Amino acid sequence: MSTAQSHKQVTSKHLFIDDHFIEEMSGVNRRFHQPVKCEDNPVIRADQPWEKDAAFMDSAIAIYDEAEGQFRAWYQGGACYGPADGSNMCYATSQDGIHWDKPSLGLVEFEGSKDNNIVLMASCMMHDPAPIIDRIDPDPGRRYKAIWWGGREDASEKDGWLLGHCVGFSPDGIHWQEHPENPIWPGDPEVAIPAGLERTSGPFVAYSSADGYGMRVTARAESDDFVRWQLPPQLLLESDDDDPPGTEVAGMATVDYEGTHLGMLWIAHNLPDFTRQEWQDIVARNKQQGFFGPPIELNNVRCRVLYTELAVSADGVTWQRVNRQPLFPLGPEGSWDETIGLAAKPFVHGDKIYIYYTGYGRTSPTPGATKPEKIGQWNIETGLATLRRDGFASLQADASPGVVVTKPFAFEGNGLLVNADVSQGSLRVEVLDEGGQAINGFTKDDAHPISGDQLQARMAWESGKDVAELRGRVVRLKFYVENGDLYSLAVVGEG
Repeated sequence: MSTAQSHKQVTSKHLFIDDHFIEEMSGVNRRFHQPVKCEDNPVIRADQPWEKDAAFMDSAIAIYDEAEGQFRAWYQGGACYGPADGSNMCYATSQDGIHWDKPSLGLVEFEGSKDNNIVLMASCMMHDPAPIIDRIDPDPGRRYKAIWWGGREDASEKDGWLLGHCVGFSPDGIHWQEHPENPIWPGDPEVAIPAGLERTSGPFVAYSSADGYGMRVTARAESDDFVRWQLPPQLLLESDDDDPPGTEVAGMATVDYEGTHLGMLWIAHNLPDFTRQEWQDIVARNKQQGFFGPPIELNNVRCRVLYTELAVSADGVTWQRVNRQPLFPLGPEGSWDETIGLAAKPFVHGDKIYIYYTGYGRTSPTPGATKPEKIGQWNIETGLATLRRDGFASLQADASPGVVVTKPFAFEGNGLLVNADVSQGSLRVEVLDEGGQAINGFTKDDAHPISGDQLQARMAWESGKDVAELRGRVVRLKFYVENGDLYSLAVVGEG
């Protein structure tokens, strides 16, 4: 594979995950690709006393920090069982994204010692801490922000705790302060995840598990300051008749992938299988009782699986479930990720997309069991899976050349790059005018054939014409693909 070159500055990129950029195609099939799991999984294990039985980051984040020259990760230490359980947010670093160090930060006391990597232990429980880096807040002390499910002691409440979403702020991701008015967002238990790894413009957006629907659904809320949110959240995604009974949409971690909103959509499927009427009755009961959580009381047996699907949006509001299959498979029976595989926000480093995910395993219940039974005890830990850059999906053609025509777009750039694997075939590109006619000098017959497996193959034509002369014109691109996969198109300028 070729690697990114510093002089190539992408001004726009178009993935072929959906038909958003496609006007017509023939002789090609959309193929979704599964990330490859790391052989060393789980890469972040719950191996410290303050982590107890959990070290996971489905709502939290990992990044590659170019300035620091290392991977950095924030994750939850300790599963959340109740208000005083000591669950926390921890910090780790890595040189390769696989082998992680847990530095002794000396910040937060645990069992009489500050020799740990805890960066924040809230006054109440800390469930699903979700940090984000804010590049535009004028206050440097609020460069890092995080939201989690927790609360504070309140004698007026039935159980002595006022619960809801809480927020905290940090100048460096290491030194944190809770907001004094926590919880700032009541209701919506479980998870609220800020969109993106960083905020560079506009309001904050959070995707949450919204309460009150009788099952888990995914909703959206906005805020200008990370404290006051527009509530109630706007319902976005819920299970439908295309899902098997027992399905819930449990949350979503999202990123802006070079102009495409990608969602790691968490799907819960409750076991055993239900008829549609049985499931409808359960949902109706839950709504009536205000119940939110597992619809069956079998938490000590294998009562549900949770996995990740791929969702796509052009605007972050209207989402499409483009492939109702697991993004990556759960592990085999008895493995560490047998029943849960929830992806955190993906990011690109070098030639790869890094996807960290929460895994959990439980042995199957005894055949014929009708009530809960104590079975295998497992930690909730963090794994890694990787894809080629832009590699979520491709348009695949066989020996009979496939044709893909883009929608018209205003060309503003100095070059065109494609990400394609045509190791066994070839790819040619023709430039069409606004009316759909091939432009002289940019025809299929003029095109240099692209071959091999390349992440950034530059389009060129025998005529020697430069696509820079097309700047300002509305064009279409027509791809001819033979025995290969087309992953993405990038418009570039010379940086």
